[in-house]
Amino acid sequence: MGAPPKARTGETGSSVGRPIVAGVGPFVRPLSPRVTLTDLWGSVEAIALRGEVTGRPGGSRERVDKATLDRYQAFVNQAQQYYATLGNLEPAAKPLTGYYFALNLSKAFLVMRANLPVGKVYHGLADAYEAKSKYYFSQEQTMVHSAGVFRWLAEATGMGYCWPNRTKIRIADLLPHLVDAADLYADNTGNLPQLLEVEGIDVLFDRSQAWLKVDVARTTLRRRKDVGPQALISRARIFGDDFRLVQDGSDETASYESKDAISFGGGRSNSLPDLCQLFDRSLLVRRRGWQGGQTYIELSDRPQLLSQEAVIYLVLHHLSNMVRYRPEQVEKLRGSPHFWLFSSWVDRACENFLLSLASRITFEEHVIL
Repeated sequence: MGAPPKARTGETGSSVGRPIVAGVGPFVRPLSPRVTLTDLWGSVEAIALRGEVTGRPGGSRERVDKATLDRYQAFVNQAQQYYATLGNLEPAAKPLTGYYFALNLSKAFLVMRANLPVGKVYHGLADAYEAKSKYYFSQEQTMVHSAGVFRWLAEATGMGYCWPNRTKIRIADLLPHLVDAADLYADNTGNLPQLLEVEGIDVLFDRSQAWLKVDVARTTLRRRKDVGPQALISRARIFGDDFRLVQDGSDETASYESKDAISFGGGRSNSLPDLCQLFDRSLLVRRRGWQGGQTYIELSDRPQLLSQEAVIYLVLHHLSNMVRYRPEQVEKLRGSPHFWLFSSWVDRACENFLLSLASRITFEEHVIL
């Protein structure tokens, strides 16, 4: 195999005085590690107060009709109430309120950014647990429905993919992909997560073209042993569809840039929707909450995967079913390699889910730094 091509020469840029970053939104909204509930929810609430929402990444604000705002605000209010209770709950009770927080915030997002039918809507998932003579966590699985909040959330985020109707998924198979639990999964199972940490990611410009450049530390690749600089392209198939390995003169990192530069006319703001779409469909996933600001590449040879938001929603939904209908099995998990899902992950997941949907609703990358 020949040497990788040389990296394009470009520079970082800004729009309306704000540095442009890679993400589902083109600008950063940094939050303090001592962030309050008011700070966390501030930008989400502000939409209803202003009666306006940004129409597209880097675009101007647009008025929202009163009926839409009323629905949006009602779902936000309910999501806030459930979120506020999490810190006071015993671990085995957290998934229930955590899931209802995620359900209502998902509905608020879908009201504002996609299409949520008026009236009764379904969760979109069903418990597919298979009872056997002895209980193992590997028996926990869910089944996807043809319609509902889960499917609509999946289709409005990431690469827009959702499994076919009645597909069954083992919860254990999703755990290596939880971005807010990469360390928890490794510490409790002894296995590596199916996520590769990114050293840096930049939006670069050259005249009327823009692209993304992703750097992965070579020490990170050596630690994994199962992924090399060139092998990453096939090991992370979705990422590899849009990115190629390039030479940029660095001995510290392996560098990847998007294969096709985005051409645009006029100001740099005209490139922002396409840049955000590229980041999203490549499944570059971000941990915005606990130890926030870290980006990961999904390691999978599958051509289609769920968005991170859809995975969080699914796992919260299933854990809430366990708490409601099979609490005796939740108790059996205490002291097991899976109880971290209840004791630590739910809190992290809800925080990251809030910051992720706030980023999508406002087109600003909400990150605790």
